[in-house]
Amino acid sequence: KAAEEKRRRETEYNTVGGYAERFLAERGLRATTVRGYRILLRTRILPWFADMPLVDVTLSEIKRWRASLDPETESSNAAAYRVLRALLVAAEEEELIFRAPPKIRGAGSSRVKRIVRPATLEEISAIVDAVPPRLRLFVVLAAFVGLREGELLELRRSDIDGIAGRVSVSRTIDKEPLPGATDPCPNYSRGIGPPKTRSGIRVVHVPPPFLPMLQRHLLEYAAPGGEGLLFPGDRTDHMSTRFLMDRFREARKAADRPDLTIHHLRHTALTIAGQHGATAAELQARAGHASQAAMAIYQHATLDRDKLLADQIGATYEAWVEGRSTS
Repeated sequence: KAAEEKRRRETEYNTVGGYAERFLAERGLRATTVRGYRILLRTRILPWFADMPLVDVTLSEIKRWRASLDPETESSNAAAYRVLRALLVAAEEEELIFRAPPKIRGAGSSRVKRIVRPATLEEISAIVDAVPPRLRLFVVLAAFVGLREGELLELRRSDIDGIAGRVSVSRTIDKEPLPGATDPCPNYSRGIGPPKTRSGIRVVHVPPPFLPMLQRHLLEYAAPGGEGLLFPGDRTDHMSTRFLMDRFREARKAADRPDLTIHHLRHTALTIAGQHGATAAELQARAGHASQAAMAIYQHATLDRDKLLADQIGATYEAWVEGRSTS
């Protein structure tokens, strides 16, 4: 009986479903990555492969599985294939299978269905004017510096040099709906940690025209103390997603950009930087992207160059303000 039980456990362990659990537990993945993988496993991968032994996952089987997926969910299908591929490559490394099935060209990528149109300076100005004063710097740091929502919500006084206009990014907030939440815009539990990749840890500069706004915000709206949040909530805790999104939705209506998200504001910051001749490595450094890693080895973005980019972005904004006031 002991031998039979051992064989049964080994059989279960070497199925796709059994191995997936150990893969998620032992790979040191971020909590947000694990959540995303679990969703893809539960909704797309395991309904087909759960009880299948790893050795039976062949190229033809994967092709049949892909053909069964909803073609309207192309992006999620591609992500599911990448997860399955990662599982099989890891199983090969552990010698649970002789070799992972050959990679299907293009299966891990999807077409871009909608290209985001960056916000214009006029639209950003309308949004800044429409949000409450405590959120104006939030919009500016997203649209002219390119910070992510989670990075902005976790910024603290100690991360800000209000004189030089330097912002140190070393932490972000992971958002996860509270268990059992059914509200389409629920409150969130917050997990604070480093950015997803090392590239996310960076120092960037605020364009000079916005330094007075930064300094006023530190005086009037930031929580006290070095660890005080730059954008605190009503209880001096992190600002709630509901509060932020309710105000941003109203503000983007004022700019006639109902399609615009907070994340899309980054496109404006990076577009302007690109227009001023920023190299791929400099854009990567300013945005905190993990891509272009090979190029970054040879094209190091420096703080001085990032400061110059911030100055040029600021000059573009000042020229636009001057032109609008004289027209």
